Amino acid sequence: MAAAGLVAGLVVACGPKDQAAGEADGSGKPGTASKSATPTPAKTPGSPKKTPGTPTKAPSATPSSKPSGGGGGGAKALTCAQLQNASLDGGGLEGYGIAGASLSGGRWEGPDGVVIELQPQCAVGDITGDGAADAVGALKISTGGTGRFYTLVTWRNDGGTPVPAAAAELGDRTPVVSVDFPSAGPPRQVTVVYRTRGDDDPAAVVTLTRTAVYEVSGASMVELHHSDAPYTP
Repeated sequence: MAAAGLVAGLVVACGPKDQAAGEADGSGKPGTASKSATPTPAKTPGSPKKTPGTPTKAPSATPSSKPSGGGGGGAKALTCAQLQNASLDGGGLEGYGIAGASLSGGRWEGPDGVVIELQPQCAVGDITGDGAADAVGALKISTGGTGRFYTLVTWRNDGGTPVPAAAAELGDRTPVVSVDFPSAGPPRQVTVVYRTRGDDDPAAVVTLTRTAVYEVSGASMVELHHSDAPYTP
């Protein structure tokens, strides 16, 4: 009886412990309880991709304005009105002793009696070939005597300023009728119409209307050809 009671006590003492272990691992069998696995946390998504910064503003397609200067197609066209106060320095006019002179209101008077007057005939166009519109006009130069010398002048376009570039003497008492850049025909040429006379005619009269074509060559305006028609004052 004592032995039977001892065995029963051992069974009672050991049974519940083993059962608890079996319930813990879900098998229903007695045994050592499994170590609870630490749940692996869900993978944390990586940091979101960095948003690129605001792109640099694309450069404007409109180019900046070019500074004016020199000749060239970017220069503003000359006007005939600008010749009223234009320089007379250089450009083939040195022989008149007027270095450094400029017109004022279309006129210049020197200390030795020389008077220079701008004539109304004028034309604007590119005669120097640099792409900028030059001006061609005429001067009447009085030297104190009876002579009235007419001179054809090209003022080149220097960044919008007229600068003497070339000249051609038309003669004594040979008034200019017109100056024109023809709309058709070779470029860089100007047509000048003026009164003149034949070789055997007196200097005090004009008997011809001459139509001459000129171009600029160096500091000179060179006549390419001309035609004459009779003229009666």
